[in-house]
Amino acid sequence: MLKHATAGLFFLLIAFAGCQTPDEQATDTTQQVIAQADTVQQQPRPKPEFFSISPDLAKKRVYICMDGPADTFHQKHDCPVLITCNSTFRNLTLTRAIEDFDRYNCETCSGDLAHIFDEDAVRMETGLGQ
Repeated sequence: MLKHATAGLFFLLIAFAGCQTPDEQATDTTQQVIAQADTVQQQPRPKPEFFSISPDLAKKRVYICMDGPADTFHQKHDCPVLITCNSTFRNLTLTRAIEDFDRYNCETCSGDLAHIFDEDAVRMETGLGQ
């Protein structure tokens, strides 16, 4: 019976030792790193200097977040980046998102539209359909 009580106390002691909180210095360092990462993300890129939108993409609807530092547009309403928006969303045309709101494509959901900002991309202007 004494063995069971000793074993119980031993396991209880191990359980309490495992539940101790980490020291505050390590927690403070982690919070400082997170704060620095947040300040880096807060600076939006400058207005796009070059973009070329084909007529079939001109009427495409995209989503933007109205947060101050947000500078991307999204094709999907459930994009993981757009979901983190702390403000309101807007749904507008691709042309307006770039011209009026100075937005770039989201790499997560709109990576296929990166060619819009590529100055070296070959563009074919046939004039057909006008």
